[in-house]
Amino acid sequence: MRIGWTRIAASVAAAALSLGTLNARADDSAAWLKYRGARFAAFRAAHSHPEAEIAGIKARTAALIAEQPAPATPAAGLDAAPMIWHASDPPLELWDGPEYPELIVAPAGEYTMGSPTSEPNRQPNEGPRHRVRIGYSFAVSKYSVTVGEYRRFVADTHHDIGEACFTIEHGEYRLRGNRDYQHAGFKRTSNGPVGCVNWFDAQAYVAWLSKQTGHAYRLLSEAEYEYLNRAGTVTAYWWGEDIGINRTVCDGCGSAWDKRQLAMVGSFAPNAFGLYDTTGNSWSWLADCWNANYAGVPADGSAATEGDCDLHVMRGGGERSPARELRSAYRSRHWFSLRNIVVGFRVAETL
Repeated sequence: MRIGWTRIAASVAAAALSLGTLNARADDSAAWLKYRGARFAAFRAAHSHPEAEIAGIKARTAALIAEQPAPATPAAGLDAAPMIWHASDPPLELWDGPEYPELIVAPAGEYTMGSPTSEPNRQPNEGPRHRVRIGYSFAVSKYSVTVGEYRRFVADTHHDIGEACFTIEHGEYRLRGNRDYQHAGFKRTSNGPVGCVNWFDAQAYVAWLSKQTGHAYRLLSEAEYEYLNRAGTVTAYWWGEDIGINRTVCDGCGSAWDKRQLAMVGSFAPNAFGLYDTTGNSWSWLADCWNANYAGVPADGSAATEGDCDLHVMRGGGERSPARELRSAYRSRHWFSLRNIVVGFRVAETL
């Protein structure tokens, strides 16, 4: 039975250490656990009937979708505005335990996936544009999975973390031995986004999380990621047409971390869905096999399970990525077996 479910409320924030305090002390795993434990205790004390909340959201989502017209066709609806069906306002948050990721329930909706030919720096693989309908309730991690959360999984399962990882040290990017998710050439902290994990590591983590909690965790699909990243917007970045200053971490983002190291999760403002770091700082592994374009891919939010499955899709951009790679429509891929310090993942839960 689920034991953590809440509205994002001031009472919870007051009951816990501040994020700033955590960031200042994040190298201390005991402090990290204390911070998480305090917040989780407030969650559990405030909300003891989560299943009723979930049922209510699912029922309201189904009713909202039933009121909508059929999904827009490619010919008629590519330039139609996104449709977002909010079943709760403010958004509701879900949490299965202090060492597990915090989740936000995402609204169902419909949007146009891909970029228009007029968008600067557009790549051919960002088309053909097509409408995608996310016609179901699901939850997604508020932040990328962190070092502290992944450490709990490794400790419990003795998962093989590997002995080599692509890292950036002294301005040089290459594969190095004796590197892993905690030792990557710079100081890693419990509240930093996990890196040096391959696609199999990410899948092993969600399988373990599902077993631990009894809930259906998984990786996001590419269509879900773009939908969540855009959060109802149609601009190149979720905040506008330009990269701006100090919005995230990249090569040229104007942050204190640019081309130096990963920032801790939650260092920048969230998007309209309440999600942090969907753009920049760290790439995210997704469930999809790589396809060179969107011809024949699912339009219902599910992952593409056919294509080049030696490569898997990544989205979001990393701390050394140029600004053009942080656009909401930008796509990339990586060999599923390779580990890279700037590639992590988020988790989703099917409700």
